[in-house]
Amino acid sequence: MASLHGPRQRLVVVGVDGAPDGQRALEWAAAEAERRHWPLQIEHAVEYASAGLAVSLGPEPALAEDHAIAQQIVDTAVADVRRSWPSVEVAGEWVAGDPAAVLARTATERDILVVGSRGLGRIAAVLLGSVSSAVVGHAVSPVVVVPDTDPLPRRPDGLRGVVLGVDGSDASTAATRFAFEAASVRGSPLTVVHAVWDPYTESQAVVAVLSDPKRVVVDESERLDVAETIAGWREQFPDVRVVTRYANGRPDRVLADVGEVADLLVVGARGRGAAASVLLGSVSRHVLKRARCPVAIVRCQPGS
Repeated sequence: MASLHGPRQRLVVVGVDGAPDGQRALEWAAAEAERRHWPLQIEHAVEYASAGLAVSLGPEPALAEDHAIAQQIVDTAVADVRRSWPSVEVAGEWVAGDPAAVLARTATERDILVVGSRGLGRIAAVLLGSVSSAVVGHAVSPVVVVPDTDPLPRRPDGLRGVVLGVDGSDASTAATRFAFEAASVRGSPLTVVHAVWDPYTESQAVVAVLSDPKRVVVDESERLDVAETIAGWREQFPDVRVVTRYANGRPDRVLADVGEVADLLVVGARGRGAAASVLLGSVSRHVLKRARCPVAIVRCQPGS
């Protein structure tokens, strides 16, 4: 087993389990590592009924087959990356323990953690259900969830590049930095989407975002909040072309629709544990269920 962890290295960490959507996550993570010139750390967790957290297991013969399979999954993933992304520094390891706990523990707040939307043992249920108790709810790093479905065909007015959902909160600030960095390394535009909840125009949310911005009703104070959120980052990333779009509608539904056509959707999350479940339950969980593009959930760190 090998690890790339160093005192100052920033890593892309990806969880694999040999399933097709795990392969999609691996490919996305390898491409991101190449774009950012970061090392790639591949993690596979072998989950036992008695292992809630990573544990050290002895050489019992009954476990030998599981260990061999785990090593094969890791070796195959490392070989795939070295073949297709030869410039990426890559290492892999398998660990006995709960997949969510293993991955959340591996990635620091400076890293990027990548998982598939299904597979990985309990992770699928965690990401799309009780998010407060596992990866998205507990990881300190940004978490990118890669779906196992192909994106929908582009609409003529569809959003391309990186899309950022903002609401003027501290969580939006943390997500904004990630989104600008992601757009910069891709050389792609950044579309900033702000949804204004209005039950009387909810049905027009998608139309307003993608085709007729003039139909959106939004207070000037909200426009100022959005402008302030992105102002400093525009100065730090002058290479990123920024477009701001507004919509009348529930944020979860607006962003979920955007996530069907964007290349990468970035949303913020407040806190960890129980505090995170509030926002994740109302917006991010709905987005994760429906999005056909990778979704980055970016944690607002204490004091940030």
